[in-house]
Amino acid sequence: MRYTQRSFFPAPLRVRNGPDVAAKASTDPSIELKEKPLLFNLTSVVVHYGPPQPTMRVAKCALAYSASVVVVANDRSPRPEELDSRVDWLVPPKNLGFGDGFTWGARHRPAEIFLVLNNDIIIGDDTVQVCVQAFSDSTIGVVGPVLHYEDGSLQSGAGALSPVICASRPRIDPGIGGSDCVWVTGAMMFVRASTLYSVGMDGSYFLGYEDADFCIRAREMGWRVRCVGSAPATHFGSRVISGPRWSYYATRNYVWFARSRFSRTRAVAAWVWQVGLLPRVVLADLVKRRDITSSRLMVLGLRHSLRSKPSAAEGPWKGEPMPAAFMKW
Repeated sequence: MRYTQRSFFPAPLRVRNGPDVAAKASTDPSIELKEKPLLFNLTSVVVHYGPPQPTMRVAKCALAYSASVVVVANDRSPRPEELDSRVDWLVPPKNLGFGDGFTWGARHRPAEIFLVLNNDIIIGDDTVQVCVQAFSDSTIGVVGPVLHYEDGSLQSGAGALSPVICASRPRIDPGIGGSDCVWVTGAMMFVRASTLYSVGMDGSYFLGYEDADFCIRAREMGWRVRCVGSAPATHFGSRVISGPRWSYYATRNYVWFARSRFSRTRAVAAWVWQVGLLPRVVLADLVKRRDITSSRLMVLGLRHSLRSKPSAAEGPWKGEPMPAAFMKW
């Protein structure tokens, strides 16, 4: 999908001391927020689903460094009364998924740089400042920080792909200076507006692999993708959309991604690889979870991955989210 290029004439953006300070200020009114300039106009987009409290926390913090903050409520929930009045709460006509949800929010508040955020992210002081400064290089279209787990271990850095089955390998430390890479995770991804509107986020995946797909297509169009090693953040990891739901999308979208971005041969290799993982998932369901939902959803994902992926223009399948047929979504 291609989007019409837009011209932006943004006002200078001001950031108030960094999101850690803003997070404390949201509960401690005695903390004074001071402003310092950022290089670009920034709109933060949070794709929301589930309990409102995590999203309200992230949106409140995002006000410290964003000209605009937009929440896309994919669960179609009403605006929380406690939400800061400066945050836009958009209710789409249906669950748009991650890619289309982000694009919908970005269109609502045009800017020079867009930041898509999961609601389970904790952003360190100056992380946004460091990532945004990378866009001073006009060849860079996508930037991501290094993400850590709660215990401080590396979760995601400069993403790469395995050479045969196209499996994503996110846990690569780019070093303090950072490095160019194949992709960065959509859990916290900065995107230049001209990159977003020329490349387009493929919403047909609905949930998963649209970030890697987007970065690869951006690179094919000449944009650089960069992971900034000196910009850390903490990602708690799928605390809202969690559990067996991922079994379906991790399986189906992995094969779709291999076929659409590489070749049918690699897609077959990816499918066979997933079949090989199925016995382990079944055993874990029977022994640990005492519930075969993950196994059933993985089998469904294997079946659906054999079908053709919709085009970006077509968008997600009707009936998404597909796991809702087996479990409460």
